Amino acid sequence: MNTSNTVTIKAQIVEMTGEHVEELHAMWSRMFEPKTCDEFLHKLKDHTHSFFTDLLNESREKQQGILAEIAALRAEASDLTRLLHEPVDIGPRPDDMPLVVWQLKLDKSIEHLREELARRQAEIRELQLQQDKLCEELGELPQSLLADPLPLPTEMDSFRDHVQQLGHRREKRLEEMHQLRQSIRHNMKLLDIHVMPDTESRLLSRGNQCVSPASFERLRLLHTEYADQVKELHMQIDEMRGKIDLLWQRLKITDEFAMRPVREATSYNQRTYDVLREELHRCQQMRRKNIKTFIEQLRLEIKELWALTLKSSQECQRFVFYSCDNQSEDVLEAHEMELDELKSYYNSNRKIFDLYANRAELWSRMAALEAKSNDPNRFNNRGGQLLKEEKQRKAMSCQLPKIDQQITELVKAYTSQTSRPFLVNGVDILESMSADWEVHRQSKKQPSAQKKDSHMTASKMKRPKAPLTPNTFSLKGNCNSNVKGSHGSSSSLKKTPSKMNSSAAAAAAAAKSTGNLQKRRHSNNEKPAAAAKRNLITSLDCQPATLAVPDGQKPLRSPQKKVRVLEYSVRRNRAKGKKPPIPRVHVQPPTSEENESDLEAY
Repeated sequence: MNTSNTVTIKAQIVEMTGEHVEELHAMWSRMFEPKTCDEFLHKLKDHTHSFFTDLLNESREKQQGILAEIAALRAEASDLTRLLHEPVDIGPRPDDMPLVVWQLKLDKSIEHLREELARRQAEIRELQLQQDKLCEELGELPQSLLADPLPLPTEMDSFRDHVQQLGHRREKRLEEMHQLRQSIRHNMKLLDIHVMPDTESRLLSRGNQCVSPASFERLRLLHTEYADQVKELHMQIDEMRGKIDLLWQRLKITDEFAMRPVREATSYNQRTYDVLREELHRCQQMRRKNIKTFIEQLRLEIKELWALTLKSSQECQRFVFYSCDNQSEDVLEAHEMELDELKSYYNSNRKIFDLYANRAELWSRMAALEAKSNDPNRFNNRGGQLLKEEKQRKAMSCQLPKIDQQITELVKAYTSQTSRPFLVNGVDILESMSADWEVHRQSKKQPSAQKKDSHMTASKMKRPKAPLTPNTFSLKGNCNSNVKGSHGSSSSLKKTPSKMNSSAAAAAAAAKSTGNLQKRRHSNNEKPAAAAKRNLITSLDCQPATLAVPDGQKPLRSPQKKVRVLEYSVRRNRAKGKKPPIPRVHVQPPTSEENESDLEAY
């Protein structure tokens, strides 16, 4: 509305009021006395004043109401901003804007905030209701979610995930309870159980959706109870089946008609248990009638297990029923208990027994190799036998400590569990192995000392003072030959080396020529190879020419003449184009110091 219109309307109101007052005064003047007319005019004035006063008061109240509404809208906008964590920019009221228009504008500007607040509050209430229900079913404590101020978006996402996890947990528990119910029904079927109490019937009902901790725990305990019964049933069936098989073997039962129900009962259920129990009872009755045969068979098995477990005679004698002549049920049960204990002991410690048997085999092989190493004829072997034996000895010296370490670890574990030593042949296995190694070390020291003493004694008694060469050995018996070499000379002795360990070439030449010489000498009487071998072997025992000859014996030929004969034979064979055979030469065994040097060279 324009200002001019407002002024016009005001003027019209004043003019209309004046006209109405004049008209009333004229009317009152015609009707009443002047005094009464004056009274009516005063009353009219009072009424007019009251009217305008009431109108002004009402307008002021209306204005105050609008201002209060505006203030409330501002406060609501501020509260929405705080709750929703969203800023709202209202700003000041323009001067030319009426209060009602400003009020409507403010109300419209925060309308979307009201809607967002209501939506979030409804979502919070729904999530809280879901949480309370799930927590009550699952038996868990609910999480708190503040309503003033509203949770942040991240907090709302976290709370939604929490409620979703509770829902998944409920579904998982329902599935677990369903599986438990199926397993319980299956076990009840195996156990042939059909009657249940009402509480168990309600708990196993398919329509029962209660997932409370109490229901889940009762169901779990019921499942454990039936599962234990089924497990025990399995064990009893296996035990009875083993006993029945053993009794069949010992009783030598071959009746297929009686054995068929047991063989066909392969399932683990109550029916199989009943069939096996009946057959076991029948076999036990038959066993009581054949106690003597059973006891004899048990004694054979016990004796075998005594051997497997390396029991000593003192340990075996502790079982007094073994030699008892009384044939009773108690004696039979005692034998069965002893056999079961031995089987359990052997099976639980079988690894120790296997390792100990392997160790015993390796130990015997090592002892055999040690015995070969002390044999003076071991250097006659060909094909690298010494090298093979040395490699085997080293391999065993590495394997035996490893086996001993494994046995020691297993025996320590056994000792810690049983608090008693592990015995083999009545002796602690660890002490027995330590004693074996001690004996082995002592045996290695003694032969070396004996070899050294014998070598020193032989050197003092048999060796000449002057150093010998291979050509100074003389032949015994048939070694004296009439063959003379036309080209022999004493200069051949001067060409030979003075030490035995550096005369390999001269020894080989002497061996070859000696073989051909013996062939010619014995060609008429015996085979040349045998004669050459025998004469060559006997030649190693001949004494040097410088040694004294006992009384009553023919003095030996000079070694210079033998050398000439050997050289002549070699030249003669070469001229004919023949290669003399290489006979086996038996060399005097070296001393212990030479043995050790040879092994180091290998």
